[in-house]
Amino acid sequence: MQVQESIIHRIKKQVDTSGIDSVEIIPRAALLPIDNRVLKLGEDVLKLYGKLSNGYGMLGNDYAMHRFPNFLNQFTNEGINFIDFSTSAIALIAEEMSKKLKTTTSYPIFLRYTNQGRDWLLIAVLKLKEGVGIDEDTLDLNDSLSFDISNLREAARIDIEKWGDNEQPYLSFIKRSSGSDAESSVYFRDALSCLEYTDAKHNTETTIQAVNDYCEHSEFNAERTQATRARMFDYCREKKDADEPVNLTALSAFLNDQEPDSFINFVRERDYEVSETFSPNPASYKKLQRLSKRFGTINIGFDVNDIFEDRVLYNADDDTIIVRNPPEELVQEIRKATGEVPNGE
Repeated sequence: MQVQESIIHRIKKQVDTSGIDSVEIIPRAALLPIDNRVLKLGEDVLKLYGKLSNGYGMLGNDYAMHRFPNFLNQFTNEGINFIDFSTSAIALIAEEMSKKLKTTTSYPIFLRYTNQGRDWLLIAVLKLKEGVGIDEDTLDLNDSLSFDISNLREAARIDIEKWGDNEQPYLSFIKRSSGSDAESSVYFRDALSCLEYTDAKHNTETTIQAVNDYCEHSEFNAERTQATRARMFDYCREKKDADEPVNLTALSAFLNDQEPDSFINFVRERDYEVSETFSPNPASYKKLQRLSKRFGTINIGFDVNDIFEDRVLYNADDDTIIVRNPPEELVQEIRKATGEVPNGE
């Protein structure tokens, strides 16, 4: 990670207050120096963010209603500087904070960085925590304040190049699933005009890819890999029939009840762009159980189990697919077509 620009601001607010007069913006006038402290803070936030981010989406495109994307466009395409961009953004965050009783003094940090050749923007809301420190000269104890990184609740990350090309999903964010945290953190996503990405096909196919990679990483044999894929198929079909969303945490436990967190941890550690919950796409998850392909005038399809039960075989030596025990009617049609059996018989 290489930090390009970074700045932090303060939004002052007492708990159990609301209204526009309940917030006070204390902006920083200059960029933060890119030193070891900024690098360490950025790395710590990003490390935790990678584990917590579970929502994917897009920014609203109605500039009359969604103001943050307009500010981002001005920064990336119209030449306003990072300070002015971040100052405009914290005004939106403060405005939404003022509508929530439980929001309190916060420190939004803006971090623009490059990683693996891509340009990223991370916005995270940090809180302070009190602690006990020490004076290194007198060895007296004193009060100290530090950022409570472990309590990160509001953060979003944008792939700037993808956003510019409207290649989705370019936006990820932390989305608490339930409780007071879920309610209180909505203000942040509203301020940034985050719209949840609900593309069922994308989420289903990304999860299938993650399951395949997980099986390979876990060194499952062919039978266990197929059993795991079959379990995902059953889970998705059950959720679709019940008109309920797939939940990755529940899916993880369903795939491997001996290590219920192993799959969800695998997904988060490798940054698969899939939402925590999503509607399963039948056309996508049916591929877990059935293979089909059209090539030339031939259209072939069969269940994956047919391979494991030796009804369908692939011969690599002469690059052929063998179908065992075909129906007699098909055999007769083939023999007639080749002239082995007269059409009249």
